[in-house]
Amino acid sequence: MATDFEIGRVVAIDTSQVTIELNRDLKALTLSTYEDTVEVGRINSYVIIPVGARRVVAMVTRVVMTEEAELRTDKTMVALPAARRLMKATMIGTIDGGDFTQGISSFPVLDSPVLIATKEDLTAIFGGKEHTNRTPKKGVGYCISIGSSGVFQDYEIRIDPDKFFGKHAAIIGSTGSGKSCTIATIIQSILQMPEVERTRFIILDTNGEYREAFQEERNGSWVDAHPSFRCLYIPTDPSRPRDNLVIPYWFMNSNDFVRLFRASPGVQRPVLIDALTSAREGERAQDAWRSIRSDLLTEGNRILSACRGTESRDARLIRQLCDEVLKVLECPDNKDVIAEFIEHYPNITEDQIKETFKEVRDIVREGIQREGQQYERYAAIGADKRRRIEKLLMPLLGTLTARGTKRWSEGGVATADTPRYFSKTRFRDIHLEQAMSREDASMSRARDNCATMLMRIYRLFEDKRFEFLFGPTDGDWPKPAHALATFMRDILGLPSADEKRIQLSPASKENSETETEADKPRIEEGILPFYDRQRKENDKPFNIVIVDLSLLAAEVLENVTALIGRLILEFLQRAGERQVSGIERGELPVVLVLEEAQNYVRAPRSRDDESISRDVFERIAREGRKFGLGLIVASQRPSELSKTVLSQCSSFVVHRLQNPEDLRYFREIVPGIYNQLLDQLPALAPRMALVLGECVSAPALVYMREAIPTPRSKDPKFWERWIEKSPPIPDVEGVCRKWEGEDVEANQTERKSPKGEQVVD
Repeated sequence: MATDFEIGRVVAIDTSQVTIELNRDLKALTLSTYEDTVEVGRINSYVIIPVGARRVVAMVTRVVMTEEAELRTDKTMVALPAARRLMKATMIGTIDGGDFTQGISSFPVLDSPVLIATKEDLTAIFGGKEHTNRTPKKGVGYCISIGSSGVFQDYEIRIDPDKFFGKHAAIIGSTGSGKSCTIATIIQSILQMPEVERTRFIILDTNGEYREAFQEERNGSWVDAHPSFRCLYIPTDPSRPRDNLVIPYWFMNSNDFVRLFRASPGVQRPVLIDALTSAREGERAQDAWRSIRSDLLTEGNRILSACRGTESRDARLIRQLCDEVLKVLECPDNKDVIAEFIEHYPNITEDQIKETFKEVRDIVREGIQREGQQYERYAAIGADKRRRIEKLLMPLLGTLTARGTKRWSEGGVATADTPRYFSKTRFRDIHLEQAMSREDASMSRARDNCATMLMRIYRLFEDKRFEFLFGPTDGDWPKPAHALATFMRDILGLPSADEKRIQLSPASKENSETETEADKPRIEEGILPFYDRQRKENDKPFNIVIVDLSLLAAEVLENVTALIGRLILEFLQRAGERQVSGIERGELPVVLVLEEAQNYVRAPRSRDDESISRDVFERIAREGRKFGLGLIVASQRPSELSKTVLSQCSSFVVHRLQNPEDLRYFREIVPGIYNQLLDQLPALAPRMALVLGECVSAPALVYMREAIPTPRSKDPKFWERWIEKSPPIPDVEGVCRKWEGEDVEANQTERKSPKGEQVVD
């Protein structure tokens, strides 16, 4: 029976490929069997090579014809050239019994027969009509249909969702090759399966494409295109402040602030981290001792700065500063505050502080003429006096610069990374100033060195484009209760919490001990949109959350994507502690889709090229699987992507790739056995993709399933518009008004221009 399917013999073998000589009696490249008439030597088709009780499966990558002349042994004549048809195939897996597994454990030998794949073989490779191979032993199996085989149209190609999403996947292809539709159709295919109850897909949509793939507009409002989609859309449109993306600045950690404010390592970074720590620790009315510490640091640094001067007026200034400090320390009203201050710094005493400033004052009084008279004259401060003053003040200021031994804040220890609320205006006006004063104790001229960072901070705080991050430019956001929890529910598409858990409490605490949660005032609607969405009391979770980043300022794209990714990863890390969350690690699986990932997960261009989003997503690529966070990386320029992120992907859906640099880069990422298969990438048609990796039972050329509805990524119809009698004309004024930040009437879909032409928004 096997001879009916035989097409040739193995004539060469290496570690990944075989060379097959087709039978000479196979006149045409077709073979008629009792099953059907099949083509022989079709690229991407499969052949079978028996090896004992097993059958090696190889994928055809090349077919050539050569001519050889046979020399007779008596050398009296030469026969006419005979044609040899050779076929190269990449060995991709083994069929053992009725099961197909990727990889080769037993290699064929020379002259092994080569058979065309039977229907039984194809069923073992692709699976049957129903995904019946989902058993507890094998796991979920290949159950998600993504399209049909490009060679064997009767067979569907299915992927294993655990391997595809759990071990990360990359969807690669040039512009217009079908990447967006592939992402949409895979998600749609999953959601339309009757056994799927809920999913958590978070799409970072940099081009504003995906809403139309899961929602449709009806009567001026957007609704789910299919009941199972359950899609939440979060825009970044400044003209939609009531539902757009808002990420409060206090969710950022110290590294986020350092990268956003571009704080240099020398002086700016320590000052910024010190100020963040102080701001997150908060200040209370009973912490007046902090002002004593701040005054001592400020005046001490001013004295150190003045003693470096060369004029007599500098000595006069130092004496005045010492007198002011001693006046504060000796004031009876400050007795209790100073005592509390000393409790935080037990290594020094009040008398030691007083004595230090008195000695400094005495040093500058040396050489004074007509002291206390109208024309009092001070001697200039020389090197000797300067060294003596520094010797007295430096140890004191060094002690005060360090944190006190007593806990500074209640409610747990706060660090520069703790996502705890703090006032941005107090951070800018008070905590940064105090941090620079403390840094000046080391004679680092902190204020001068921090000038550029301060300019960036002031600019970002006052730029309306960044109100989604820093709040109103003329003030602070109110202090909300459960802000981080409410945001995480929103971004993960989780159902609303109990009503009392999402109310907001005021910043003051005068009545906090007597009022109940229900008595606390709620924040006004429209200030923090993620609170408004959670107030809708959604009993069912969202299956898809689309974060539309298309109108986000390019200046902060990396920072925002990194912040979202880091918050999700760190939440899932902490949620894995059952005693805290009530669930085990990995029981809340999340898929994060990175559209046009090369824009914010780019490969470093130089050794000093830093990118916070690259750092975050490389960390997710390495560690996310352990906590149930999977990545789908979509890009049209793989050569510009982080190699770490791409190399961590175990599955690839590759559409047409034409750029030689991208092709060369991609070959370095995928296993070498696929090199011959990748030669066809520049010639792939739209919707055709080469699917490789652990997610599929065998590498396959796939005609991708149609996305219904499709993303907003269709190719423009130039000719159709050119020949149209009455082409639509945009409302230029309306577009520009919205561009300029003016209000535009909502839900306005169609109007007439002054000339009677149709106008489309």
